[in-house]
Amino acid sequence: MKHLFVIATRFVLLVSICVGSLCLSALAKDKPVVLYVYGDVAADGTVPSGDAEPFHQMRLDDKGHLGMSQFKAALEAVGFDVQQIYDVDVTLDQPTLEKIDVLILGSNQRRFSDAEEKALLDWITAGGGLIAWSDSAFGGHFREVGVDNELGRLSNNDLTEPYGMYFMTDNGAGNYLVTQYEDDHFINNFQKDGGVDFRGEGVSVVRVSPPARMLARFQEGGLGGGLRLSKVDGKMDPDRDAALAIAEVGKGRVVGVFDRNLFWNAGPGTRLSHSDNREFAQRITLWAAGLDNTPGITKKIASRQEAGRNTPPSVQVSYDLAKDGKYVDLSAVIDDNDDDTQSPEITWKQVKGPKTAEFENNNPNVASVRVLLKEPGEYAFVAEVKDGEFFIRKWVGVKVPSR
Repeated sequence: MKHLFVIATRFVLLVSICVGSLCLSALAKDKPVVLYVYGDVAADGTVPSGDAEPFHQMRLDDKGHLGMSQFKAALEAVGFDVQQIYDVDVTLDQPTLEKIDVLILGSNQRRFSDAEEKALLDWITAGGGLIAWSDSAFGGHFREVGVDNELGRLSNNDLTEPYGMYFMTDNGAGNYLVTQYEDDHFINNFQKDGGVDFRGEGVSVVRVSPPARMLARFQEGGLGGGLRLSKVDGKMDPDRDAALAIAEVGKGRVVGVFDRNLFWNAGPGTRLSHSDNREFAQRITLWAAGLDNTPGITKKIASRQEAGRNTPPSVQVSYDLAKDGKYVDLSAVIDDNDDDTQSPEITWKQVKGPKTAEFENNNPNVASVRVLLKEPGEYAFVAEVKDGEFFIRKWVGVKVPSR
């Protein structure tokens, strides 16, 4: 329910729109406002999660591995007032939208109405900024609901399709590093080749059509991710399927990113501290807000810093073999307690076995991974961890008895 509060004095009229716990002042703001929308789903796809634990909400107040507190801090560092709200508790109408500068579709599931779509279009045309990304996790755990579930992406596409951005199904096909852009742009620090790198893992590419355009193509950047779509989406179109899409609509701007993983604190696959993900987050938000030409703004951006002292990380590996011997869960615990700006990168490899094993989701670049074993016998795997100049290998032997 919305509540309208009016406080009148001889000097000022203060009007605030409150939606749930969110109150946005109608007065001139000291800082540009970002409104981040999150959802609530259980691992089995139940919306809302109810008595079950919420699955990958990616809340801004969550300081855990899968939280977004570092993302919030990164935006605050460049001058934003960052607020969050549950998708059910917000109505995207004129009174709400006029109080903010950038709307971020985080982990939402709610299907938005035609009226909200129209209000959003009017707001963007007048100068508002929209940022969106998608992931199969917004519909639940892929092992329970399938990597190709549509719940989260449909929620986004209701709002982004009018701007020429359509999120495809999560491909679950590995890791990607984006280093090449189509043009020099504020987002890549006006260096289209290696200016601002960003990473994704198990991605939902953005299919572009006018008025959107591709700023960065879908690319694997040496991390081995499959350049393909989900089987439900058919053949990839390299000239339309983007890692990063942008659109300018009237006075406003829209950004579509192919993954959410690069923004979280310390999740598997990738995180805010990898590559230039933090700088990328700041730049897309500043651009969406129309603040890219603000004097002195680049001095606040978290560009690549001079590295501190690097020391080798501690790596411990273990495994858990399924009772039926059909799969093994490999795990690595990496402790990197130095003061440099680099984060360890991990790749699992099979070095022995009666048959080639299959890494779930074609993704060996995560600390914990499930590996499907096709036949009984002796298998060996190695975890290769790279941290700057240090390269560490840890071996795991797995014996699978006859079934």
